[in-house]
Amino acid sequence: RILTETTPITKIYDEEIVKAKLSKAAAVILPTVIEYRSNMSKARRKITPVIPSSVIFDIPESYQQTLSNERFLLVDLFMTRGKDRILVFSSDQQLELLFESETIFMDGTFDTTPPNFKQVYLIHAQKFGQGLPVAFCLLPNKRGKTYTELIEQLKEKANTMGKQFKPKRIITDYEPTLLPVVGQEVV
Repeated sequence: RILTETTPITKIYDEEIVKAKLSKAAAVILPTVIEYRSNMSKARRKITPVIPSSVIFDIPESYQQTLSNERFLLVDLFMTRGKDRILVFSSDQQLELLFESETIFMDGTFDTTPPNFKQVYLIHAQKFGQGLPVAFCLLPNKRGKTYTELIEQLKEKANTMGKQFKPKRIITDYEPTLLPVVGQEVV
């Protein structure tokens, strides 16, 4: 499981110990997770892809799907002759929430962005009085053209699902290049 899941090693260890139904005598002599963790981490690192040094890289199949083998990579788009790339991750269930929601929340962060991207951009849909994450986007910059492309891609996906991307309210921080795009493309 350590090689096929991203579940924390300590959780896998605990679950497997419970499944094994060991006797008390066997459980006492069993090595602890701390003793095993180093080797397990090394094994996991061996199969984890290296962080790419440019925007031109293949996304392994396992990162394109959910754990239940449903599509998760929604958009993989190169812009400006391969210099910039937009990646959007969202399941069909998350898209249903997004396209049915009257209120959405949009915000980006720059602190936790992977190399070759400038922004992790999150879209949340309001459901049951909560903001639920529905799209995880990696963006190359904060330009209006990039936000326009993101919105157009979402509108296109809504159309293919027989829906519309037309929230009544969009809550976001002040982003000078985003606001005109939202006004023109969505509202």
